Amino acid sequence: MAEPIYFFTKNDPYYELSNFSPFGFEEEGGYWPTVEHYFQAQKFEDTAYRERIRKAYSPKHAKSLGQSRALPLRSDWEDVKEHVMLYALRRKFAHPRLKTLLLETGERMLIENSPFDSYWGCGPHGTGMNRLGHLLMVVREELRNDTITEAER
Repeated sequence: MAEPIYFFTKNDPYYELSNFSPFGFEEEGGYWPTVEHYFQAQKFEDTAYRERIRKAYSPKHAKSLGQSRALPLRSDWEDVKEHVMLYALRRKFAHPRLKTLLLETGERMLIENSPFDSYWGCGPHGTGMNRLGHLLMVVREELRNDTITEAER
């Protein structure tokens, strides 16, 4: 079996897989500089706050704003968060360079090597759920089979 691909920091060979990598997309009448900006903003119903996150000066700042609980999260967030992430990843990897990069990972396991996040990444002990890696592999399979519909993009 091929070695897994770990990604997380700017120094990693596959940093482009990270939600912090600077590949954005147009959505909701504006440009989202990273997947992280888009994902964090979708947690909230308040459009002004979503716009504040969209305009955050970095993905780290967008994440910080998204982790604030000064405003309530949308009531269905736990039910839709993976769908929101998958949608954002589909948009990001529609970029030809990124599509090629993702497809070139072949069948290798993709692992977000976050020492902090045991849900989206592998967590501090490597035993996390790695949901981001799994969703990236879903997008890779869709791209390989050309099964992403226009509605999903």
